[in-house]
Amino acid sequence: MDVFIGIDVACAKGKYLPLVICSKENGRLVPLPLANYQIKPPRGLGNASTLHDKVNQAFANDVANYIETVCESFHLIPIRIGIDSPLRPRDNSLKRRVAEQALDKADISCYTTPSIDDFEAIKAKGIAHLHADKPIQNLPHAHQIFMLLGFALNERLSKVAECIEVYPHATVKHLGFANIHKSKGNQAELQLYAMSHYTGWPRTDDDWGQADNMCLGPMHDKVDAYSAAWVASLPEQKRICFGDPEKGDSIWIPKVKPLSSATAEPPTKPKPTKKKKQPVSNVGHKRSCPACNQHIFKRWPLGCAYFGESDRSFRFYPIAFLLLFHPCQFYLK
Repeated sequence: MDVFIGIDVACAKGKYLPLVICSKENGRLVPLPLANYQIKPPRGLGNASTLHDKVNQAFANDVANYIETVCESFHLIPIRIGIDSPLRPRDNSLKRRVAEQALDKADISCYTTPSIDDFEAIKAKGIAHLHADKPIQNLPHAHQIFMLLGFALNERLSKVAECIEVYPHATVKHLGFANIHKSKGNQAELQLYAMSHYTGWPRTDDDWGQADNMCLGPMHDKVDAYSAAWVASLPEQKRICFGDPEKGDSIWIPKVKPLSSATAEPPTKPKPTKKKKQPVSNVGHKRSCPACNQHIFKRWPLGCAYFGESDRSFRFYPIAFLLLFHPCQFYLK
């Protein structure tokens, strides 16, 4: 079975690499529940370690081994890998990459990718910072160091499947769902809901029940990884390119209509909300049904003594009973 892979490049210390593997099932892009698998992706080693090329190469090799192990175990064929990171340094002759200039014109913000010479200076500056026993959290150029890992991933994973650069923020910006930061509230779920308009997943309650299992990490990282896999699953004619593919300087997003124009009623809720538990009615001798909270009983079926005389004891003990019986089914109001 063909699969498409998305990677949200992260090198935070101790953090599992957010990596999603998806297959197409009846036109739907469905991720494997990788979070449930015994084999896990490698954990990040932190920005300080990412300053060293050999560390990044070893990490990238571990990622390749993880992908290959999963694919061999489940008879999967990796077709394309979307990587949320620059795949190579900026050309020394440019102030901004061609792809980044295209994003600028589209009013989509992004970090500047340093050139090879720039990165040599960044690594030297970072190592000097650490040798001076200065705080790691104050490491200079921390927002660009992860790109070094992206370079190593591209170099190693290109031997596994075709690699393309993606930018999840640009994708949700294009969809019209980037007004709130992805880590705030339920914004990650809302972005995933927006993507489902085109990917077909998640749609059902069962789908949403599996959304948290697509990989390890915070939900916003999982959604970014899924977004990367979505772009990787699309043929070139169904993608929008920022930059110049012939020069190896391109960032891809899906060629789809923004949801505000694609549908008259764009989604406002990421998934069905669960009903809040209502307080148990305790007016006189009447009590509401603990299963549906709709009907009122003069006394509890099977007698109060079974559950205890107080509401407190009732809350702690009836759950096994309620899994088997619904009071409304056999007791009159």
